[in-house]
Amino acid sequence: MQHPEQWQGPNGAAKIARTLQVIAIIGAVILAIWLLSDIVLLIFLAILIAVILRGVSDWGARHTRLGEHAMLAIVTIAAFALLAGFLYYIGPRLVSQSQDLWSTMQDRLQHLQQAYGNTAWGQLLLKQLSSQGTQGQMTSYARSFASFTLGGLATLFVLVVTSLYFAISPMLYVDGVVRLFPLQYRPRARHVMLDIGSTLRWWSLGQLIDMIVVGVLSGIGLALLGVPLALSLGVVAGLFTFVPYFGAIAAAVPAMLVALTISWQTSLWALVIFLVCHGIEGYVISPLVQRRTVDLPPALTILSMTVLGTIFGPLGVILGTPLAAVLLVTVREAYVAEVLHDPDISGPTET
Repeated sequence: MQHPEQWQGPNGAAKIARTLQVIAIIGAVILAIWLLSDIVLLIFLAILIAVILRGVSDWGARHTRLGEHAMLAIVTIAAFALLAGFLYYIGPRLVSQSQDLWSTMQDRLQHLQQAYGNTAWGQLLLKQLSSQGTQGQMTSYARSFASFTLGGLATLFVLVVTSLYFAISPMLYVDGVVRLFPLQYRPRARHVMLDIGSTLRWWSLGQLIDMIVVGVLSGIGLALLGVPLALSLGVVAGLFTFVPYFGAIAAAVPAMLVALTISWQTSLWALVIFLVCHGIEGYVISPLVQRRTVDLPPALTILSMTVLGTIFGPLGVILGTPLAAVLLVTVREAYVAEVLHDPDISGPTET
C-alpha cells in the first residue's frame, strides 16, 4: 500500500500525471468503442472470419507441400464455391420452403385467432393490431427491407475484403498492435494476441461442428416425424446454434408451430427432438471439440450475451460469446499472469 507522502514532490507529481494519463487513455478508448460500436463489432467479425480461414489454410499447408498463401487462396475459393453451390442447388428449394413456412405460420396464427378471438385478451390483441394500419405498415416494412438489403450488401463487401486482408497477413496487424505497447510489455502483448487467436480458432471450429450436427440431426428427426419444411427448419436450427442457449429456444419455436399443424403430439415430439439434439451438442460434441479453447461458465455466457445485446443490439447477442472468450483470455494473461504473477499461468512465448 502506498503512503500519501509518496505522491508528494516531483516524483509524486509525475506519478499523478501518469495515472491521469492512463485514466484519460482508457476513457478515450471506451468512448471510441461506444461511439463506433457498429464498426468495432464489424472489425471483430472480420477478425473471426480471418482466424477461421487462416486456421484451415495453415492446417492444409502443414499437411501438403503448398505454401500458406497458396493454400489460403484454395480455401477461400473453395469456401465461395461451396456457398455458390449451396445457393444454386439448395437455395431455390430453401426459399420455396421458407415461403411455405411463413404461409404455414400465418395460417396457424389465424387459426389461433379464430380459436381464441372470443376471449377478452384475444379481442384486445386483435383491436390493437387492426388499429395500426396494415397497408401503411407493409409499405414501411418494404422500404426498411430495401434499405437494409442495400446497406447489408455494402457491409458484406467490406466484411469480406477486410477478412481477406487480415487472413493474408495476420502478423502484420499483430505486430502493429504490439508496437503500441512499451518495450517491456511487448512480449506479453504478443503472447496475449496469439492466445486470443488460438482461442477464437478452436471456438469457431467447435461452433461450426455444433451447427452442422444440430442442423443435420434436427432436419432428419423432423423429416422422420413427417413435419413439413424439414430442410428449412433444419437449416434454421443449425444457424441459430451459433448463439448458445437462446438460439436453441428460437429455433424450436417455428418447428413446433409447423408440427402443430399435424397434431399437438407431433409438436411435442418436435420439442423432444430439439432437446435431444442440443443435449448431444452440449454434452457430447462440445466437450470433445472445444477442449483446447477457453472454458466459459454458462452464467458468464448468458450475461455476456445479455449485456452486449442490450448495448449493441442483435449483433452483440451473436458475438457475445466470442467476445467474452477474448475478454477472459485477456484478463487471464494480462492481469492474472502479469500483475498477480500466478504460477499456474504460463509466461509469454514468441511463436
